Amino acid sequence: MSLAYDDLIQPYIVKQVSKQVAYCRCTRTKNPPFCDGSHVVTKITPYILEFESPKTIAICACWKSKNHPYCDGTHGRLVKPKERPAAKSVE
Repeated sequence: MSLAYDDLIQPYIVKQVSKQVAYCRCTRTKNPPFCDGSHVVTKITPYILEFESPKTIAICACWKSKNHPYCDGTHGRLVKPKERPAAKSVE
């Protein structure tokens, strides 16, 4: 099941409690944003993040962040504007 574009633009808010966690970088994972090993058929390796204590972080889900895997707010500029209804003509 592939995700729709609208599903990808919001970041994942993760409370990282373990010292070390692998975040997906290949986009193949079935458990985003975490790595599930799907990258083994590619040359891409996951991001390994380490923290001394629990920390809440925003993980990019639009894949456009300049500071990946962290969200930098880029997704806010990627949101497609909602279409406005066509204007009715008055005669």
